[in-house]
Amino acid sequence: MNFFPRTRLLIHLLGGGLLLSAGAADYQLRSPDGRLAIYISDSAGLRYQVECYGHLILQPSQLGLEFQDGTRLGPAARVTKTTTVRHDRTWENPLGQRRLVRDHWRELRLSLVETNGLRTRQFDLMVRAYDDGVAFRYDLPEASGLGHFVLTRELTEFHFAEDYRCWAGEESVCAENHYPELTLSTLPAMNAAGHRYESVLPLLVAAPGCYVAVAESDLLDWAGLFVTGTGSPVVAATLAPRSDHNGLVVSAVPCQSPWRVLLIGRQPGDLISSDLIVNLATPSRLSDTSWVKPGVSAWDAWWTGVNPSLPQYTGVGARGDTRSHEEYVDFAAEMGWPYQLVDWYWYRDDPTKWLPHVDLPAVFAHARDKQVRLFIWMHSKDLKKVGFEKAFATVAGWGAAGVKVDFMNSDSQETVEWYAAALAAAAQYHLMVDFHGAYKPTGLARTYPNFITQEGVLGNEYNKLPGAKCTPLHTITLPFTRGLLGPMDFTPGGFLNRAPADFKVTYPAEVMGSRARQMAMTIVYLSPLLVLCDSPANYRGQPGIEFFRGLPTVWDDTVVPEAEVGRSLVIARRSGDRWYLAAMNGEAAATLQVPLSFLGRGHWSLRSFADNPGGTNYAAIVESRKNVDRHATVSVTLLPAGGFAAVLSRGAVKPGE
Repeated sequence: MNFFPRTRLLIHLLGGGLLLSAGAADYQLRSPDGRLAIYISDSAGLRYQVECYGHLILQPSQLGLEFQDGTRLGPAARVTKTTTVRHDRTWENPLGQRRLVRDHWRELRLSLVETNGLRTRQFDLMVRAYDDGVAFRYDLPEASGLGHFVLTRELTEFHFAEDYRCWAGEESVCAENHYPELTLSTLPAMNAAGHRYESVLPLLVAAPGCYVAVAESDLLDWAGLFVTGTGSPVVAATLAPRSDHNGLVVSAVPCQSPWRVLLIGRQPGDLISSDLIVNLATPSRLSDTSWVKPGVSAWDAWWTGVNPSLPQYTGVGARGDTRSHEEYVDFAAEMGWPYQLVDWYWYRDDPTKWLPHVDLPAVFAHARDKQVRLFIWMHSKDLKKVGFEKAFATVAGWGAAGVKVDFMNSDSQETVEWYAAALAAAAQYHLMVDFHGAYKPTGLARTYPNFITQEGVLGNEYNKLPGAKCTPLHTITLPFTRGLLGPMDFTPGGFLNRAPADFKVTYPAEVMGSRARQMAMTIVYLSPLLVLCDSPANYRGQPGIEFFRGLPTVWDDTVVPEAEVGRSLVIARRSGDRWYLAAMNGEAAATLQVPLSFLGRGHWSLRSFADNPGGTNYAAIVESRKNVDRHATVSVTLLPAGGFAAVLSRGAVKPGE
């Protein structure tokens, strides 16, 4: 049933897409192309609903906030004024999936009043409509009279029209989780401990005529958002509690919540190519970002393995010793990669003092000689203990390019604020930051461009752990879930490739799926700092290694020719005058027909790295070259858990190449 009867609306057309009621209780905002609509009503409490391509996808859904002093905003709110804004500009994103990003939206701001007993509060609801989604946020002005406040509950809900299929994140303190397929009514409400279940965003929903992903953006001074099931198509918003147990958010007006985002596209590939999360984020707070340099990094910590209980870490090949790091620096230099990551176990307790097993000054000197720069790992608790100033000044003085900060494992308000403080402090020393043990992306990498990548993903390292969690289904589902939100330090590139049935946990570490699949991940999974996981011993002289030489990590354009959640994906990304094409599938073999219509005019050469479709050796690569143009179609045959990677360059293949 349509909650907002159209007969009540007194509609005025403003600018070909913005519809307002002049005197009635219902307000409508349409996307610039007119295909999406969000309706706001105050006739039975503050509520919204969403239509997509003519289909009602969200029924009337509650909006509002509750505070420790008993104030509730939303349940009895009344609109007193509306303001409209249109915006259509382009901004440059040198660290994303397309360099020129169009930021095109229409906005409706609703001024509201709510009377609780003898007290009247004022607040605003900001609503935006884009061609690829809708978003809203709560704005608490000084006129609200809230002063210093403690938020205890967010009333926001997402009441889907039917019990649709969905892919929901499991509970996790650091977004290292699967996204199993469910229906909305089976999304858990309680966990095994009897507490409220908190599903990690995004929530991907297959609705009639479109796909919808629930997410958030511009999380700066608030608690991170999760969703919780209710046993129905209604999904409730929940927030991470503060570590001091004083509600969810402690702040003062004026204050704004993050954007609550509904990414919307006709096909799942439309969501993958969307820039909505970064468009909604606060623009860069850094005046100079010329020192922020994306690129590929070598990394010895994933491959070799060591017993961390040993008091000393010594010996040839030990994890993180001097010889090991210098070996990886040498390989990075051979491949033209700009970075090597000095990971765990180089210090104990104080990240300004190194342990005897790694001569850190010698490693830095060796890296300088090879024109390779180092990222330095540190535990967040040790960084908090030592302090930003001392830790960052010290490693910057050594010549570090950046830091990898680990084990925050929270998105409480305190942690969210700490992220921003860490990034601002690191920027003072021209240090890039890679957060691990991290919450999901919320556009913060736009606000602080030195936030070069982050984890918050169940990545390749899980191939070293019991349970076989990094499955083909998981890795093909990631682009449609976690990958929608922003950079993802999955650490791809494993070259000990095994069929899923043959996989086992070993040292050196194996990976599930074909080698071409691991190569494809470097294109599919966006990460401006691309950390490749395997060792020089496993890379040198191996089929496919040349694909990693000169590999871009940021892109000028992105298109998605083929996408089916949990089954297959084809993505093409452009860097300069070259296109990089990648394909992945799930557990079933597949043959995909890929049109090359994204190419420019003229002749192109395609150099491909493919599975051997008739073989059982998952490390095998079939490399070939051929001439193509924008009218051609490439047939891609994938093994179960297979992959495909290719480079397209202008000009025809010369004889003998």
